[in-house]
Amino acid sequence: MRSRQWLALTFAVSVLLLVSAAAAPGNVAAQDQGQVREFTIAGGNYAFSPAAIQVNRNDLVKITFTAQDIPHSFSVNEYRILKRAAAGQTVTFEFRADQSGQFTFFCSLTQDAKCRDMKGILTVR
Repeated sequence: MRSRQWLALTFAVSVLLLVSAAAAPGNVAAQDQGQVREFTIAGGNYAFSPAAIQVNRNDLVKITFTAQDIPHSFSVNEYRILKRAAAGQTVTFEFRADQSGQFTFFCSLTQDAKCRDMKGILTVR
């Protein structure tokens, strides 16, 4: 009977340790949620400002994009993002950064050939 009590006690302690580890701050499941990261990006004079942003994988990324001078777009092929803003207009959108790597964001509009030179880098760590 003593070995059964020892086995039951060992099992109970193991379950308590697993439950407390799962609830601990910094646990992997909690980190998978990511943080909310907000950026304000301007498109003007054929450039993005800032031209580089960095986030962590699984962050919720909120971008407020303004086309300052003429219509511009904010596009990221890998995330299937294509947001267009008229001159002086602001658009806000969000996405989950669920892919790691470096991704080019660019203006996909063709009304002005210089728009093709508008590029920036999204880095997802």
